[in-house]
Amino acid sequence: MPWQKEQALGADKQDDTPETRQRRSSALAVGAATLFASGLFRQGLSLVTLAVTARLLTPEDFGVVAYFLIAVMFLEMLQRQITMVLIRLEDVTGDHLATVFTLQIGLGLCCALFFLGTQPLVALLEIPALVALMPYLSLLALVVAIRSPRFLLFERGLRFGYAATEETASRIVYSVTAIFLAWLWRDYWSIVAASFLAQATRGVVTFGAAPMMPRLTISHWRDSFSFSAWSIGAQLAQFFYKNVPQMMIGAVLGLADAGLFRLGNRLTTLVTAQLGAPMLRVFYPGLADVARNSERKKAVFSKLNELTLGVVLPLSVGMALIATDLIQFGFGSQWLAAAQVIWILAPLRALEAINENVRAATYVEGSTRILCVRNGILLVAICGFMWIGLQFGFLGALIAAGISSVAAVVLTLVMSLRFGTGGFFKPLTVAWRSFLACGAMASAVLALDWAVAPGHGTALAAQLLVAKIGLGMIVYIAAHLLIWRAAGRPDGFESLILSLLGRFRGHLKRRRLS
Repeated sequence: MPWQKEQALGADKQDDTPETRQRRSSALAVGAATLFASGLFRQGLSLVTLAVTARLLTPEDFGVVAYFLIAVMFLEMLQRQITMVLIRLEDVTGDHLATVFTLQIGLGLCCALFFLGTQPLVALLEIPALVALMPYLSLLALVVAIRSPRFLLFERGLRFGYAATEETASRIVYSVTAIFLAWLWRDYWSIVAASFLAQATRGVVTFGAAPMMPRLTISHWRDSFSFSAWSIGAQLAQFFYKNVPQMMIGAVLGLADAGLFRLGNRLTTLVTAQLGAPMLRVFYPGLADVARNSERKKAVFSKLNELTLGVVLPLSVGMALIATDLIQFGFGSQWLAAAQVIWILAPLRALEAINENVRAATYVEGSTRILCVRNGILLVAICGFMWIGLQFGFLGALIAAGISSVAAVVLTLVMSLRFGTGGFFKPLTVAWRSFLACGAMASAVLALDWAVAPGHGTALAAQLLVAKIGLGMIVYIAAHLLIWRAAGRPDGFESLILSLLGRFRGHLKRRRLS
């Protein structure tokens, strides 16, 4: 029997009335808050896992892990692009879901064959550990593919609690397994085993929350192929330009330097991408919902840029300010060289975060081909930058990675002109109060650092780290509110956050009463 339209989980076509706008805004507010709260827990768990495994494993192990986890992210990214079309479609039927599931399995098989077929090429790197990992990556490609596409309809319906559950469950499984096995085995295979269990957990959770009978068909391949093909191309190019620095450093400078870069880059993405990801994950379904139900896309796009920078910028600048103390206290002095990775990349990666808004707007518009071309150009440029930088060692490679981030920001600003942002720098200047508040925060933290005498012990180092974090949060929030009031309380980031908090409190109150 054919499946009926999935109206229970999807977002129905609605009139653009004040009541429906308020209901959708409330759903987005609750979804963003839910994902952000679960994201704080997951990234805190990630930080603990990273600290423990860094003390149990060597930089060389981390170098191997870096390559393996890049491959895992590659598989997740490809599978995500296959299902993204379900958010954009006007109506989703059972045949659409079955087609997407078929494409997931087909892509998983292709990736499995790819990893098996590239073993001879990987052997040319003369890193035996990577050759040994290839069969396991082939098996992992199939594990990642077995997920319920129906699960994505929760996001389409702006119900993000299910996504938070899926990601939290897989993170707990990964962290517990990785820490235990790293203590038991003391090598990189602990991370490999933990990744398998985490991916299997994701599949179980998606089918448990959104069960569907697997059925193979390609009856609606036209609805998916054009969008997914360019989307995958764009994401492939973006994936590689983000990971080219890591791969080239490992290939040219060795696994130890690759491990240092991996740690510094992981701590950077922890605040710029991982903590921001829950918020950014809401943007595409939110913009798609706006596009289906109103004509306010340009205004919403500008608001999202302001919100993104207002949240991600202080997190990234704050991470750069505490990098040395955090690594010394949490990871050990053997990892201190990773701090310079954070100093250079963290603030620039915060500016890159607006690319996620541009990508979401491009998906809604259906112009994934343009995004693919942009990312392809950037990939070629970054390969050139890194080749030159690597001639000057590790520091040269870091500077090249920083230049690559600047290039990514410039191309993002160029693409933003398509969405009526009001000027080349408007996506950044819309958050001018956040930049000023970050300046005040940095001045306060640096002043505290200068006031404390050097040579303090471990206990004082921990206290100083906590004091810096607390001072930075207080100064940023206070400065932001003061600047906002001095500017006449414009309708912007501050009013949006206060409104979202109010709606979230109202939602919780209504749930308690019911």
